[in-house]
Amino acid sequence: MEKVSPKDLTSSELVALLQVFSSWTSSGGAVGDLLDIPSEQRDALYQLGHGYYVNGRYDQAFQVFSLLVVYEHLNERYLMAAAGAAQMLGKYKEALQHYYTAAAIMIDDPRPVFFSAECLLALGENAFAIETLELSIELAGDKTSEIAIKTRAQAMLQAARETATVSTE
Repeated sequence: MEKVSPKDLTSSELVALLQVFSSWTSSGGAVGDLLDIPSEQRDALYQLGHGYYVNGRYDQAFQVFSLLVVYEHLNERYLMAAAGAAQMLGKYKEALQHYYTAAAIMIDDPRPVFFSAECLLALGENAFAIETLELSIELAGDKTSEIAIKTRAQAMLQAARETATVSTE
């Protein structure tokens, strides 16, 4: 198949192509599949990004994880990884975008909600952070697998409430 540049397309052909692409991605299709990037290569990229992350090379990790999010925009593992790397870089607004998307996919999981609260606190959004921490505690419920997140969220919630009380006095 011959490669076609957008410059070679008429405006109506380009619009039609964009509509097909939009329909593809909005119905859950992944760009990585469209580009024939095998899942094995995506997994290898994830391992590379993870290696960067655990070694404190957050900028490189963020770049790799961001590419993976482009390839699979609804992959919760990629979203959480990109968000975590962005958070470690102090890119809290970018982290929030990924955490919010992950939270929409991972409906019953308190992790993206909890980490969103950390970003909100870092941005000085105390009121929103308090609501978000309350939600993460609710999502954790009594699940033994979520004890650590729930405990951290409860401690952060208490501190955030104390800070809110001090600032209103």
